[in-house]
Amino acid sequence: MPSKTEEYLALAQRTANGLTRYWESWTDYLTTASRLYKYPFADQLMIYAQRPDATACASFDLWNNRMNRYVRHGSKGIALLDQSSSVPRLHYVFDVSDTGVRRNSRDPEVWQLGPDLVQPVSEMLAREYGIRHERITQQITDICGRLVDSYWDNNSGDILDIVDGSLLMGYDEAGQEFQFKSAAAISVLYTILERCGFEPAGWFDKDDFRAIHEFSTPDSVYALGAAVSDMSREVLRQIERTVKTTIRRRNAERSQY
Repeated sequence: MPSKTEEYLALAQRTANGLTRYWESWTDYLTTASRLYKYPFADQLMIYAQRPDATACASFDLWNNRMNRYVRHGSKGIALLDQSSSVPRLHYVFDVSDTGVRRNSRDPEVWQLGPDLVQPVSEMLAREYGIRHERITQQITDICGRLVDSYWDNNSGDILDIVDGSLLMGYDEAGQEFQFKSAAAISVLYTILERCGFEPAGWFDKDDFRAIHEFSTPDSVYALGAAVSDMSREVLRQIERTVKTTIRRRNAERSQY
């Protein structure tokens, strides 16, 4: 009989194996990942496999001690795999929907990119990436393209090492580069737009995500997923900081008057 750890290892493998088979499955995953962008891909994958509707996840101790919220009796934790050592281990997180409030409880601070915050965010992106555009969605699109080019330059060797058994084997190195960049750029863009509230589901169709199907083995899915997660996190963390800093500054200015 398999152990709990072996069961969840198999779950991760099955989920990765089917993630890029249909573009709707991949965008469903990206929607979950966009809310949980601070987590690495392996954790995002496990949360998606167990609780795709999760919005804010944390450990039992963090909810209890730092947020002063209790985890409801009977709530089932979301199992995450720690594979940093030779023996994989499980640890668990809970979604905010699994928690209840006490006196002086704290809510997760979930930022929103409202219309009044688009300009400062766009100015920050222009400073950080040297890319400007009158429409922030196009600005983010151009930034994603640049990030993917840079990621390939720094990690192409690792990516090319995992093509065995996948549909990527049907391409030469230039073709594999093109497929990776196509799949990664559209996925990073979708993730960022989704988290920023631009509702990209109506913008794209299966042809836009055609390249993801070439990543047809768990190893290749992990390589693509890790790339998308890393690049999305970089941009979204900067947007988060700008949104929160701008709101704090505006509130301080209002209090002065």
